[in-house]
Amino acid sequence: MLIRIVLVQNNPVFGEVTGNLDRVKALYGGRKGLRPDLVIFPELFASGYQFTSKSEALSLGEGDGRDGREKGPTVRFLEEFSMETKGWVVGGLPLRRGNKVYNSAVVTHHGTIMAIYDKTHLFEAENRWFERGSGPLCLVRTEFGLMGVMICFDWLFPEVTRSLALSGALLIAHPVNWVLPFGPQGMILRSVENRVFTATANRIGEEARGGFKPLRYIGSSQVVSPQGEILGRAPEDAESLLEIQCDPELARSKRVVEESDFFRQRRPDLYRN
Repeated sequence: MLIRIVLVQNNPVFGEVTGNLDRVKALYGGRKGLRPDLVIFPELFASGYQFTSKSEALSLGEGDGRDGREKGPTVRFLEEFSMETKGWVVGGLPLRRGNKVYNSAVVTHHGTIMAIYDKTHLFEAENRWFERGSGPLCLVRTEFGLMGVMICFDWLFPEVTRSLALSGALLIAHPVNWVLPFGPQGMILRSVENRVFTATANRIGEEARGGFKPLRYIGSSQVVSPQGEILGRAPEDAESLLEIQCDPELARSKRVVEESDFFRQRRPDLYRN
């Protein structure tokens, strides 16, 4: 079945959650009538990324309604957005549980939280503000097959994508805040070596806060096929919506050529330290 995927590439202002959500709504505009099957927002797309203290992360950390804490504005936005589009929605935000904050992705459908994934591999200063996710990896059953979810730096650990693919994921939703230039090309390899679709939503803009090294986000949100084709790639420096169609069923075959199959020929008995 052909599905429609929309990647939202925005430029948030740090800490201005309400304003950033309003700007995302304006960016999407009247496109909600398209009824996409899947919409993916970037990592920390409403809060901004470059935190300078744990207290700052705690102040912007949102509740998800599961531990008695009221749902935060980004969580409510993702729920409402999935209700309006009638599809699946994935977006990144700081989630707070007690005195701990996680760099998380929330998956919603028809106005309901279906899954929450806490980033497993934290990047640079994230280790100062966020708790490392303790698993499990995120796999969601949808009407178009199993969908995996990972966040940004997770991609550089090939075990994540491989584990999701071995568990049956046909497509991997990937919210990011990429600053490293090789990310877009690297995801081509992740798609090819696992024969899955990867859909990466990145942000644009710059942040320079608290004396930390300035960060420039490289945009280039993209969807890559199991054969390594770039089905669509957004610009490096402009807010945009990237819309593509694909057939997730094409990711079921792991065959490269007639007698060579990526998964059937694996030798896990040899893959040990």
